[in-house]
Amino acid sequence: MRRRPQVLTEVRQAPAPQEQKKATRVLVEHHEVLRGIMRRLKETPRSQPGRRRALADELFDELWMHERIEEEIFYPATHDVTPGIAAAWSEHRQLTDQLAALVRADPRTERFDRELGVMHDALESHAHLDEEQEMFPEVERFMDEERLVELGDRLQGHLDALRSSRRIRAVLRLQRALLRRTAR
Repeated sequence: MRRRPQVLTEVRQAPAPQEQKKATRVLVEHHEVLRGIMRRLKETPRSQPGRRRALADELFDELWMHERIEEEIFYPATHDVTPGIAAAWSEHRQLTDQLAALVRADPRTERFDRELGVMHDALESHAHLDEEQEMFPEVERFMDEERLVELGDRLQGHLDALRSSRRIRAVLRLQRALLRRTAR
């Protein structure tokens, strides 16, 4: 008696739909990523300069990406809703300058610690006080939920694309190398 070949059928489940998040939630969650890097950086002693440099690099990359998603998507979409956008753009310039000072500093020095302290304060002022406490509640009050979710999808998608881009990673490595070279 011949046996019929057993056909194995793979049952595939559709991927679980990604949780839809409002734009403000996507940004707050990314603020938490930045805060986590900052916390680890502050906790890392001078005796571990390689780890400090790697964390400063990670902070540089994540903050650069954060600024891109806000400046390219969130700020243009909300500029009619909140007057805080102009100040936020200006704060991004300050954060970029401070981050450059941090990246240029030798992670074994007191100067690095000072630059890190200034960076921490500037980041908290911008993220927590200006955006999370003032701008985001205003945006949520005046923008419709569907629009906020659509913006959240766009923000998350762009952030994911930036994080996975080899070209972007190469550009960021080059920027950090150039900053360090100008410190000498």
